Amino acid sequence: MRTFLIILAISFASFAKAQEANDIEHIEKSTTFAIGQTNRLDTYLSPEKYKGSDFRFISDIYRIRLDRWNLNFTHEGAIDYTHNRADNANTLAGHYDFAFSMLKAIKHRYDYGINAGFMTDLYTGFAYNMRNTANNPAQGYASLSVGGAMKAYYNLNIGNKALKISYEARLPLVGIMFSPAYGQSYYELFNNGNYDNNIVMTSVAVPQYRHQLSVDYPIGKKTCIRVGYLGDYRQSKPNHLKQHTYTNAFLIGFVVRK
Repeated sequence: MRTFLIILAISFASFAKAQEANDIEHIEKSTTFAIGQTNRLDTYLSPEKYKGSDFRFISDIYRIRLDRWNLNFTHEGAIDYTHNRADNANTLAGHYDFAFSMLKAIKHRYDYGINAGFMTDLYTGFAYNMRNTANNPAQGYASLSVGGAMKAYYNLNIGNKALKISYEARLPLVGIMFSPAYGQSYYELFNNGNYDNNIVMTSVAVPQYRHQLSVDYPIGKKTCIRVGYLGDYRQSKPNHLKQHTYTNAFLIGFVVRK
């Protein structure tokens, strides 16, 4: 745990130093909305899988810098409403996710490019099962992870329009997360102070993956409409509990390049 935190601190120190550089080639800012379907499981709340609708707001800033590491900041807020197979219980959930990536150009040409590096991800959220009025009705989520990241693009000319096809992915490798123990209530944890291995390690042994495929269509000199697909697959097995949130969503929004 201590080694992990030291590595994370070094990563953020490197980021702070990188921010001082002023050799930014250009900045790409995108604001998108995602609407899709989610499959949710949390055995702390229920052994049943819940399925329903997912809505997300995503703000992304990509600083592309000449001959240096490119910096990517992503803020995401989401809410989902799901129901069980019998349709007699519902879960309301939400999260905030902040991801920071440092990417280096592996291949860079006018018509295509590939960038790869590492990322850190901070995730917080909640889930409230409307059927569990007294017995474990809610669950809180908090995790911090580091891993790999990549971005690739291809410029496609159709008539007098230059479309940009982009693919990006994040793969957490190791991290820490909060989780109650099996059968442990939040009252025991926070009121009585009964700690029971509530901060646990995560690793690629239980893989998580997030990726996005999008197309930018120009509507102005520096503005594009973005449409695409988002897949976000989070899962964990802390303290003899199982959790997953599998989301597939349609993306639409705007991109401004400076």
